Amino acid sequence: MKKPGEASSPEEQALERLILAIPEWQGQPVTYERLVPPVVSPVHRAVDGDCWIVSAGADQRKAFVKILHTDFLPYSSGAVAHKAAENAARLGLTPEPRHFLPEHNAYISDLLDSSWRTGRMDDFGNALITANVVKAKKMFHATPRLGKPWSVFDGIKRFEADLAAASIVPEGDIWWMLENVATIKAALDAAGIDVKPAHADGLSSNIMINGSNEVQLVDFDQACDTDPYYDLGVFLNEAFQFDDGKQLALEIFDGHYHETSMHRCKLYGIADDLMWGLWGVLLDATSPRTGLEYLKYAQWRLLRCRMAILDPHFEIMLRKL
Repeated sequence: MKKPGEASSPEEQALERLILAIPEWQGQPVTYERLVPPVVSPVHRAVDGDCWIVSAGADQRKAFVKILHTDFLPYSSGAVAHKAAENAARLGLTPEPRHFLPEHNAYISDLLDSSWRTGRMDDFGNALITANVVKAKKMFHATPRLGKPWSVFDGIKRFEADLAAASIVPEGDIWWMLENVATIKAALDAAGIDVKPAHADGLSSNIMINGSNEVQLVDFDQACDTDPYYDLGVFLNEAFQFDDGKQLALEIFDGHYHETSMHRCKLYGIADDLMWGLWGVLLDATSPRTGLEYLKYAQWRLLRCRMAILDPHFEIMLRKL
């Protein structure tokens, strides 16, 4: 634990500047420590920002602080993320957000106690945990619109443009994946979509779980107004390799299983893999944080995208939406 004035790195100095900007922390004993180090692969966690625990006051009440990295700022809408967290907190779906400080590119929220832990992929073999995640996402879909319409295809287009602007030409068969994902977009556009507020984050590390198998959604940086089946689809793509687990989740989400919903979720998973693969290729070439394995992460997401497109059922899914 450190106290203000003991910073020994640029990241700690940025945190200490933020501490000085919080009125209720002034004149109080304050300590801080890093919550988790950033890692991209094999676990994707704390990549978009430095995550800290700040303890303040006589009782050393703990807060969670995240300061976004500059290489992530173009892809985050801080005000929308904070609004989404406020809406989710009213339903008890996430810790209470306390501050959004745009001048520091930072969020502050309550910190869950030690009975909570970060979700892992194998947790979703527990049907109760999966059911609670699906129910939480569905509850959030019923909250007010966030004012940020977005689709995964917008994300792909953005990363394509940023790769071109950086004079980066992705190698291999990415062109082929882009062509196939364009057919997914056309099929979904033809079938029609609904648009609702969404967490829009499939990472298991952004789902917190306690000993009673209750869940909390955290990290709303990707929150937007989008097709709720994208929100569900990216979670299922992360959580389940096989369709039986996905089918159970869809039964909870829709009330009963629809093959067309399964196809929609799986197609969104393919597009999401391509988007994050492009992100990894871009950040591998442009990020100043060269110690993070962006390319390894990109290769994994692109491999899964490629394998799904080559699946004989890919064309069937396109036709049955």
